[in-house]
Amino acid sequence: MDSWCDGELTIDPSAALDVATKPLPARWAVYLMRDENGRPVQLLSVKNVRASVRRRLGDNPVEGPSRKIDYRSVVRQICWKRVDSAFESDLVYFEVARAAFPDTFRNVMPLRPPAFIHVNPQAPFPRWTRVTDPFIGNGIVFGPLAELQHASKLIETLEDLFDLCRYYNVLSQSPGGSPCAYKDMGKCPAPCDGSISMQQYRRMIDWSVATLLDPRREIEEQTERMREAAGELRFETAAKIKLFVEGLSALNKGHWRHVRPVADLRFLSVQPGPAKGKVKLFAVRPDGVRAAACLVSEPRELMLRCPDVAALAEATAPRPLGEDDADRVSLIARHLFWPKSGGVFLHGDELTDRALVAAYKQIAQQKPAEAADEDDEGVVAELAPGVSESSPAGGAV
Repeated sequence: MDSWCDGELTIDPSAALDVATKPLPARWAVYLMRDENGRPVQLLSVKNVRASVRRRLGDNPVEGPSRKIDYRSVVRQICWKRVDSAFESDLVYFEVARAAFPDTFRNVMPLRPPAFIHVNPQAPFPRWTRVTDPFIGNGIVFGPLAELQHASKLIETLEDLFDLCRYYNVLSQSPGGSPCAYKDMGKCPAPCDGSISMQQYRRMIDWSVATLLDPRREIEEQTERMREAAGELRFETAAKIKLFVEGLSALNKGHWRHVRPVADLRFLSVQPGPAKGKVKLFAVRPDGVRAAACLVSEPRELMLRCPDVAALAEATAPRPLGEDDADRVSLIARHLFWPKSGGVFLHGDELTDRALVAAYKQIAQQKPAEAADEDDEGVVAELAPGVSESSPAGGAV
């Protein structure tokens, strides 16, 4: 039996279908059908795996996108895993799809990847840009953001806060460029015309990066400067610093609340469990998601009982990240921003006892996922060789 499976069922083509499928749970599950040679036939996420298998292996062939498929004559094995949340369903479905259907599994990913912002301070003419590839190479990538316009607005905010150059075509002419109106307004030190050197400008870029890494630290330092200026009766200076602090306070909030270096996207995801009062924990990182070894009914001493949770304190991913990891980041981002996802995501730096207890109470109060009707398979998503279908209900990837 595969390591991801909760159970495996061999289908005897001569046995009565209702008897053969009785061991299957009438609950939400991801399952894979295989033929007699162990080759994958179809992968599904459904709200009732027993009803789904009976329907697909029954007397009436299921209509696919282009043909009817006689699964009963082909399928000889069912491998399934019970899931209790949209996040768990999408996660298991993604990982199994990647292994079972490597040529087509990306069809199950979100149509729109999340957005990110990128900067390489060591570039000849450094600038912030918006990107959709979280692992583009040199420099540092921050994200995720749900929409490209959120990335554009964040870049505009960084340019305004740190007086960065707005016109790359002019910056790239440094030191022979013609300064724009922002120099006259005192909102750009004009590296384009050599008013400051590119080395000095890179320090400004570094300042913006350091602030986005930890806005709270910059806010604390600037707030202290504001108090000192006010105490020295330099009220105009204090007012300017106050406006700067107010601008900084918007970082890492609202649409930007999950922005951090992509390699540092490490979360504890608190998701519904199989019964009210129970939750499941997932250690979430770009290089992999692990179900923590705890089905929690009481969050006290959680860090001591769940080593996978404590491991989230590690700062970065342990290996270079690539295309498959980008797909996983897209999946994670979907649930970070999807209001109906139903789970709580706590960043690794936020794993305090108070935050864990609050997350537990929020999820434990939810009703567990209900199975579909007795004869309704409740398809969430399905994938077969060369064929992909998904439903918008219940967290289809």
